[in-house]
Amino acid sequence: MTSLLTNNAAMTALTTLKSINTQLDMTSNRVSTGQRVSAASDNAAYWSIATTVRTDNASLSAVKDSLGLGSSAVDTAYNGLNSIITDLQNIRAKLQSALTPGVDRAKVQTEIAAIQSKMKATADSSNASGQNWLSVDSSPANTNYQANQKVVAGFSRGSDGTITFSMVNVDVASIKLYDKNAGTTVTKPATAAQVVGSTSLTGTGAFSGGTADFATATAGKTNQVNFVIDLGGGASAAIQLDKDTLKSTAKDLTKVTTDEMLAAINNQIAASGTAKLGGKVTAGLDNAGRLTFATVGTGTGATLKIGNANPTDSTKFAAADIGFGATTNAPVLTAGTAYAALNISGANTKVLTVDDGTGSPVTTVTLNAAAYTNAGSAVSSGAATLSGADAVTLINIQLKAAGSTATASLTGGKLVLTNTGAGSNASVTANGADVTSFGFTANQTITGTNAAAGAGTASTTTTGKGILDTTSGTYTAISGSYSVANFNIATLVGSAGDADVASILNMVDKAIASVTDAGTKLGANKTQIDGQKTFVDTLMKANDRTIGILVDADVEEESTKLKALQTQQQLAVQALSIANSASQNVLSLFR
Repeated sequence: MTSLLTNNAAMTALTTLKSINTQLDMTSNRVSTGQRVSAASDNAAYWSIATTVRTDNASLSAVKDSLGLGSSAVDTAYNGLNSIITDLQNIRAKLQSALTPGVDRAKVQTEIAAIQSKMKATADSSNASGQNWLSVDSSPANTNYQANQKVVAGFSRGSDGTITFSMVNVDVASIKLYDKNAGTTVTKPATAAQVVGSTSLTGTGAFSGGTADFATATAGKTNQVNFVIDLGGGASAAIQLDKDTLKSTAKDLTKVTTDEMLAAINNQIAASGTAKLGGKVTAGLDNAGRLTFATVGTGTGATLKIGNANPTDSTKFAAADIGFGATTNAPVLTAGTAYAALNISGANTKVLTVDDGTGSPVTTVTLNAAAYTNAGSAVSSGAATLSGADAVTLINIQLKAAGSTATASLTGGKLVLTNTGAGSNASVTANGADVTSFGFTANQTITGTNAAAGAGTASTTTTGKGILDTTSGTYTAISGSYSVANFNIATLVGSAGDADVASILNMVDKAIASVTDAGTKLGANKTQIDGQKTFVDTLMKANDRTIGILVDADVEEESTKLKALQTQQQLAVQALSIANSASQNVLSLFR
């Protein structure tokens, strides 16, 4: 039925057109914005989640920036520490040379002072993003100083919406090198005596290839390490490492590793017994691969001396360096005048006494016809004109029989007495009724030297500052105290000066260990920050994907819909036009 008042077809067509236009608007919006949820009205739940994730991403971006700044500060401090470790090693080498007799310590100090200034400049310039962790001012007036710096590393959102930030903590108080603040009073515990080799084991001639060869002979001799550890008070022992003593610890005597060498040394220390070294000293390797010795006991009573001894048999062994040099520290007593043939025939007798400094009874060497006869084929020059070589043979026979640590030899036509011990506690003295007949003077004596020496320190109360400017000791040769930053060896002379230089050397060794430890801490912080940066970047990308899944439109699908809806719109317009023309057809009936 056709009605003049109500055009049902037109109303239906109009409703269809409106629906199509609504869908067309939505699709056009999705195509133009690229989002299927661009407002809360599109999908309240998805819009809310996406908005929260976008907020989290903005926070993560700020965290990433914070990590970048923190990484920059850590890198700057780490590079500064590395440079200063090298400077400290150079200072140590110069202090080692200052212990050599005859070295002008004032000139050495000039070089050291330049390095001290360089270290301070390095620390002062290790500034990043307005922060300096190596040279600080911890005084209360400086409100910018924080003993524990915090770098924002991430954040989390709780179920109740609460935001929590995670931090990377940098302990500035433990890595600072210099502090302008006068410092607070701290108690430093007593320390052990320690000595450290001047070079790493792998930097020595014996270990130049990373391992040492104790089996292959060169010029008929194999390598031997022979040194004396002296703790004072009679607690000393010789450590001998060669192809015979290393069999139990080394798998391959042609390729002895540093770890095998270290194990062998500690085995011999333990084997010496508690009356000597056992339980009193240990050997180890520091971070630079240098051989170190440290006493178990602490305080001023703890002393430690290392002396290089001669090979036990110079015809079989050659001295090998393990970081303390290859030069012997054994006492070598050389006669003042050349040896002249002795007549010990008949009733003639020549008497020489030899004191090896061990506290054992002095050995009396008696050269006479009976001694010559008892030597048999070992001598050949004749008792009436005893040659230097035969005199050495007869002296050594009697020294060995008496258990003396001294031996005789002939060098440059002169008799030489050498102690197999080493270090400043080893000595050899020649005396006796006929001492001048052997070329020596009455009571002629000599004492060995030390390749290295160290002493423990008592517990002290001092002012705590940075690693390098904290007071570490007090001079004995002059007045005043010293730290790594300000010590001066120019006027340290005599035995007291030598002791001061040795103590300063020990202080520098400990500073190297402390700065190395600080570098290790910063390295751990750097690894943590770099790892967190990578994680935050990955998390931001994951959040972007989450947002995309929730709100992004499928542009290809929406474009296809758009074309279809545009076609439907055209058809709906035509349908509406046809519906509207129906009433005109009815009117034509009345014309």
